[in-house]
Formats: sequence, C-alpha cells, structure tokens
Amino acid sequence: MDIIFSVIREDTFWKILLFLHFLMAVSLLAAVTLQAASVLTSARQTTGNFIDRFSPVPAASYATVIILLYVPQALLGAFIYLKYRLYVRIPMEQLRHWWTLGAFEFKEHIIAMGIGLLPAYWYLWRQPISDEDAGVRRWLTVFLAVTIWYAFGAGHVANDFRGIGS
Repeated sequence: MDIIFSVIREDTFWKILLFLHFLMAVSLLAAVTLQAASVLTSARQTTGNFIDRFSPVPAASYATVIILLYVPQALLGAFIYLKYRLYVRIPMEQLRHWWTLGAFEFKEHIIAMGIGLLPAYWYLWRQPISDEDAGVRRWLTVFLAVTIWYAFGAGHVANDFRGIGS
C-alpha cells in the first residue's frame, strides 16, 4: 500500500475505490433489474403490446454478467469495509444511529446469502435452459434483484452518513 500512497493521497485512493464500487453496483443493478423484469413479464408476453417488445435480450444472457459483477463487487465491498469499520461505523455507534447500523449489518448478511446462492443461480441459468426449473429460476432471480437493490440502498445510506475520506 505504501507504493500506492506514494503516488496518490490515501483519501483519494479510498474515494477512487468507492467510486469503482459505485460504478460496479450500478452496472449490477442494471443487469439484475433487466433480468428480473424479463422473467417476471415473460408470462404476459402473449398480449402483443409494449410488454411484448420489452426484453429483446434473452434473460439467460444476463446470468454470466451478473455473476461476473457480483463476485468482484462483493470482494471490493469487503475491502472497503475495512475503512468503513474504523471511520464510519464507530461514529455511527457513538451517535446512536442504530437503524443505519442495523440496515448495514443486514446488508452484509444478505450479500453473503446471495454469494451462497450464486452456484445454484449459475446452474439454473446454464444452457440449455430447462423449462421445469422456470419457477425456481424466476424466484431466485427476483431474490438476487431484491438483495442487490437493498444492498445498494443500505450502502448509499451508510456512505451518506459519513463518506470515505471525511
């Protein structure tokens, strides 16, 4: 780390990492939201209206992108968590922001559940897709979407409390 800090300031380094974490989160949100919308609207696509043209990209094509974003996103978040633990969480506890702390603690657990479900997610979205697993695949995708949206919101609130570098 001393080599990196000899080139850029420490607070700038953490801000860059937090920004990369944010960019990956937005990309992951987009992919999982499009996939979840695609699997939830697939039953209505016989109506012949806007919903019919909603998903030109098959839902299965998002699976690899989601896995390739979820794992590094979680690892980068775990690395940034070191800074959060020392510089953000302690003042939150001192100021008794228990709801914010609890929401972030739940975020940690729900992200871990998502990582645990990624092998099943990958298995269910592998090619060729089995029609008999459609229900499980749909609700697993929705669970991951809810997980990622919750994690994004809870992380944003925690960062707004006292961002990295302040």
